[in-house]
Amino acid sequence: MNDVSDANGLGRRAIFAATAGAATLSAVPAAPRAQPAADPARPILIRGAHVLSMDSQVGDMPLGDILIERGTIRAVAPNIEAAGAQVIDGAARIAMPGMVNGHIHLAQTMQRGLSTEHSFVGYFQTIVLRHSNRMTPADVKLADQAGALEQIASGVTTVMDWSRETMSPDHADAAIEGLEAGGIRAVLAYTAPPIPQGADAAAIHGRMVDHAKALKAGKLAASDGMIQLWTCLQGPDFTPLEPALVDMRRLAEIGVPIAIHTGASIYAARKPRLLAQLDAAGLLNDRLQIVHANNHEDDEYKLAADKGVMLASTPEVELRMGHGHPSFFKAAAAGMRVSVGTDIPSMVGGGLLPQLRVAMAAELHRLNLIAIAATRTVAQTPPVTARQMLEFATIGGARGLGLDRVTGSITPGKRADIILVRADQPLTAPVSDPAGLVLLQASAGDIETVIVDGRIRKQGGRLVDEGAPALFRRLQDRAEEMAAAASRG
Repeated sequence: MNDVSDANGLGRRAIFAATAGAATLSAVPAAPRAQPAADPARPILIRGAHVLSMDSQVGDMPLGDILIERGTIRAVAPNIEAAGAQVIDGAARIAMPGMVNGHIHLAQTMQRGLSTEHSFVGYFQTIVLRHSNRMTPADVKLADQAGALEQIASGVTTVMDWSRETMSPDHADAAIEGLEAGGIRAVLAYTAPPIPQGADAAAIHGRMVDHAKALKAGKLAASDGMIQLWTCLQGPDFTPLEPALVDMRRLAEIGVPIAIHTGASIYAARKPRLLAQLDAAGLLNDRLQIVHANNHEDDEYKLAADKGVMLASTPEVELRMGHGHPSFFKAAAAGMRVSVGTDIPSMVGGGLLPQLRVAMAAELHRLNLIAIAATRTVAQTPPVTARQMLEFATIGGARGLGLDRVTGSITPGKRADIILVRADQPLTAPVSDPAGLVLLQASAGDIETVIVDGRIRKQGGRLVDEGAPALFRRLQDRAEEMAAAASRG
């Protein structure tokens, strides 16, 4: 049976059925499916999937349909009639919102694997100072497009690209072109040069600010567009306080959110009670995202939550490099809007599922040690669940980027960012807990279909982009050239 077919000719297979409140699997694996090209002008109907909507009002459906029209989710219900729609057979599939990668340096896709054994200092000395600052606009476009396709292949439909490589207006324009070509929903965080940058620092910073203002007023003006504009800078934990505050105030004039790294144990210029200092300076607000933020005081997370500050955590890199224990559980408990990210493709990849698994294990380990010290036992019911972790990656991640009105749940009226996970494969059958299956059992290879803004981007387990193989060959060639140049100094 084809993955995409006509609604009038489709015979439904009832794969998932609700039994005593649990979903059970009742069919053998399907044969490989053909991949006809989807017609974007026609509605899309996902038929008969187990729907994890991540919307408490919509709920979950062991056997549900999802109707998509012109990129928007129109209905979520059993037995939707949609004559003439392109049908995606959801039998033995789990449908859920596309995942939101809340922090990634996407252009580092070109340096994949170079940080396998890097410390934090080694990463900066090698990747930041010998690769990122040598990338041309063409390099940034290529790497961002390739990185977007990697994320889509792993079930991520939205990324926050903290683009250290947008060192000029031309680099920023190239990043936008790469994201557009990759077909992913994105926040592009335009970088501000760190201080000190040399005698022309003010001029460089001024050109960046002027260009960002022009993008916000023009190409990236739409509040619900596929690419949203932010800005980013290293921030006060990397530089003297007063110049950093001046930069933040200047960026605030653009009228878009600002992202900064804060609070990690390893930051050489880390400042005590930085969030309280930012609040005193009038810079703690709902247009600020703090990244990592591992070791702020407990009351500072509550202060940040009260001011609407967003937080992005990247668990695997933080644990490996010594930033500290991931902060997003503590931040979420304080009421902050939290997203989870992968951070540096030069070290880790594979989308969000590995990050969620690492974070869950690390937090349960921390809580178990506390419980064992106090009672010599651990909680019979783990205090962190698979469902909660998937929420961090979907609706929670969307809130953590201010995009929850657009994406993050399978909700009528939102844009159609949806993935289908095979539930009949060697790693995924049988099904007893769909959320647990996705989080703890499935791999990127089990994510069969990815829809971004109503367009099918991965189908039958493969990216639909015909040019993807050639793109990745160009990426390989350019990566080798850059590595050779870096080795020469």
